[in-house]
Amino acid sequence: MHDAELAYFRLNIEQKYSDLFASGAGLPEGTIEEIVREGPFNNLDEDATVFIVRELQASFKVTQRRGAVISKGHQPWLSKKKSELEFYYWNRLSKFYRETGALPSNVVATLDSDTDEILDLCGDPLDPSYQAVRGMVMGNVQMGKTTNYSALICKAADAGYRVIILLAGITNSLRTQTQERLDETFIGKVSVANAAAQQSLPIQRFAAERRIPAVGTTRDSDFKAGRDGIYFGLTGHQEPMIFVTKKNKSVLERLEKWIDDQEQTGGFELPLLLIDDEADNASINTAKDPKLTTAINGIIRQILNRFPRSAYVGYTATPFANIFIDPETSEDMEHDDLFPGNFIKALDPPSNYVGSHRVFREDGDLRENMVKTVDDYRVLLPLKHKSGDPVSDLPESLKHAIRVFCLTRAIRVFQGKGHAHCSMMINVSRFNAIQTQILGHAHEYLGELKYAVTVHGSLDPDSIHDETMTKLRESFEREYSETEYNWSEVLSNLNEGIQSIEVRTVNMQGGVLDYTLNKEHGLHVIAIGGLALSRGLTLEGLTVSYLLRNVGASDTLMQMARWFGYRPGYEDICRLYLPKMSFDHYEYVDEATEELRREVKRMKAANSTPADFGLKVRQSPLAIRVTAANKMRTAEKLTVAQDYSARHVEGHALPNDSRKSAENYASVSSFLKQLGDPKEATKGYLLWDKVNGREVLNLLDRFNFGAHADLSKIADTSLFQDYIQDRIAGEMSVWDVAIPMRQTDGKPEVFAGHSLSLRKREKGLVKNGSYKVYGGRSRVADQTDARIGLDEDQNRIAEQRKNNGEYKAERAACSVRQRPLMLIHIFEPSLRNDIDHKEQSDDILRVGDVAVTLSFCLPQTKQPAREHTYQVNAVYLAQLRDQYELEEDDDAEAMLGEQDA
Repeated sequence: MHDAELAYFRLNIEQKYSDLFASGAGLPEGTIEEIVREGPFNNLDEDATVFIVRELQASFKVTQRRGAVISKGHQPWLSKKKSELEFYYWNRLSKFYRETGALPSNVVATLDSDTDEILDLCGDPLDPSYQAVRGMVMGNVQMGKTTNYSALICKAADAGYRVIILLAGITNSLRTQTQERLDETFIGKVSVANAAAQQSLPIQRFAAERRIPAVGTTRDSDFKAGRDGIYFGLTGHQEPMIFVTKKNKSVLERLEKWIDDQEQTGGFELPLLLIDDEADNASINTAKDPKLTTAINGIIRQILNRFPRSAYVGYTATPFANIFIDPETSEDMEHDDLFPGNFIKALDPPSNYVGSHRVFREDGDLRENMVKTVDDYRVLLPLKHKSGDPVSDLPESLKHAIRVFCLTRAIRVFQGKGHAHCSMMINVSRFNAIQTQILGHAHEYLGELKYAVTVHGSLDPDSIHDETMTKLRESFEREYSETEYNWSEVLSNLNEGIQSIEVRTVNMQGGVLDYTLNKEHGLHVIAIGGLALSRGLTLEGLTVSYLLRNVGASDTLMQMARWFGYRPGYEDICRLYLPKMSFDHYEYVDEATEELRREVKRMKAANSTPADFGLKVRQSPLAIRVTAANKMRTAEKLTVAQDYSARHVEGHALPNDSRKSAENYASVSSFLKQLGDPKEATKGYLLWDKVNGREVLNLLDRFNFGAHADLSKIADTSLFQDYIQDRIAGEMSVWDVAIPMRQTDGKPEVFAGHSLSLRKREKGLVKNGSYKVYGGRSRVADQTDARIGLDEDQNRIAEQRKNNGEYKAERAACSVRQRPLMLIHIFEPSLRNDIDHKEQSDDILRVGDVAVTLSFCLPQTKQPAREHTYQVNAVYLAQLRDQYELEEDDDAEAMLGEQDA
């Protein structure tokens, strides 16, 4: 559809504004429309003009900043040698991206500069004094790390790296998907065993000379040696050699043995680049064989050690890479020979990336329309269920989501994109058996929709009275009535859009998404699965996602977010359905992970090292979640140094125990009576200043919290108590204490002699002896509570730190405090409307009662967090599992033990 005209305008703009794009700047507003309307084509009607302008805007209006990097002991070399290098593979790839519009021009420019920096950090492979390099590249989920390391591989090959090993996932399907991508971007032909089927790929057209690397793996088969596999050695090739392998013990053992056999030929003298695309596979390490990951990493180390000139680069979509989290102590982390001690590079996403910042943050431009919370699943699909539970039907919210997916197919047909891939994701259970039941119901319901559209879809919209068609129209009015599309247009394209939709399960028992085989007409699929569906696979053209999962491990949570990525021309029709509590999880994890990404920029400015960043990750409030996931099987020692600097720690979990609740009430009452009259009393709070820190620590020691990683006791102390104890003689010797209140319409209450106006806080279900309490955004406190007691100058500085992006509002307020603040929350319980409170006969907290909990706003610390070792028992691990709702997917063990291809 107007491909020739589109190609003309794209090349014209590329040539005219090449310098502008190289600088990373975007085109001035209105430039593209002006160029198209003044172009040489007289045959373009208004619809064609609008289409071409929209396509060009998707390519040329996107911007991307260079990411930050922290390094240690680096000696730059690339800029001096660049003029000597041909850059055949990179120039070919760059030209392919630009001239086909596969990537926006500004993104190609940033990709060029980012990968120049990474290659420079990897070291000059031809330098006789080369020292082994260990580094890491940190991106975002579905942001395009494959694109980044494809470019790095091209440049590494041009610079002189002769052996390239890419560890591409832990499943056959993911390895095959990655092999296909490398075929398209680096190898240039279809990598299959049958030479007759090795046709050239489009990238070959973008270089005058045809050069092809030696390939040690194929789309059909992982690495094998001998008659059924590779028949040549490491040496004797004009071009570099590449292997795309699973991160699998058996495969890597075969590769290691084959490499060992090359010693006599001088193969070890070749420079090696090893890229690990599974550096963030942290919480899958819950396999029953905990030594498996150790064994795999051991083989990787042995392969690297064979080559004196070797660079290891781990790619991770979250900051919670194994190398930071797995070691028992910080010292062990730094001494691990896979630790990225030379560099850590954080990539910035391009402006068209649909990420958590646009979906889950309060100011996210997609949040209001894209995210829909659901609460009708509890009877048919409760979050807690067993593999053998029957599923009698689909919740109405899931049926609505399926209808919405059908509508998005019709809209894509209307947009002229009917042959593009289009996917829906349903992730509602970790059990394969439940997924199979969902498959049956979804297939049946889709059949009903197809039948109704076939029979009634061609009728006048106002004369259709069929119940199923009425439901489809109601779903359209609910989701898209405020968009540029109208019901008549959608209805006229609905039959074409819906008939090609299939329903498939994608798990380790079977089921694949063969996008490549369906490239001509597109794969239009409702994909049902769990971990195998969400671990690394790209769901092409994903428009609708439906998620019902109990997942608290932060890395797993983000990996399930397959709705992140790029949605050119259709991000306005994408929808995500999930429970309110899952939305709250994502909101919290986004904020905490973004803080770590900002930490890279702060550390770059401070000339910090990768080891400093590794410590920050280990001390992050999210690290304990991943640690809990890794250690959830056994009771053992836990060595941890939590960093609460400039943080607000909230006691959102309380024991469902009358005696403990009464003790909490009495302890807080006694503490307040000792304080006397407050220094400041307003409608919004009571405030005491300069309180002895040891009195605060004593109250913390007596207070009973429920399941809480930071505040729960491990033996006779907690992570948070030890943090305070380490500073009690210095920066935390004096505290402020406040009781925040509701300013209007609060329930009046006299507590410890003080007249209060109580806030309301929702209470969650009783689980394993404790319940959670929630305010707005699943918080005990209000966001403004952290500002209590700040003076005018402190408030001004906090506002500056928030506005310049240094901290979020609450952390900015904590960061300017001179003294820590303990908040005493005395509240009236109410019921959450998104959870079922029936049959909670053992629930001791009733609506109308008065309850109390604590939270702590801590200032920035000048004292580094100190590691403490705890003897962790099964009770504490159970509390962590409960708090973070840690589950193990049916596919987890199968993924690690998948049979070799």
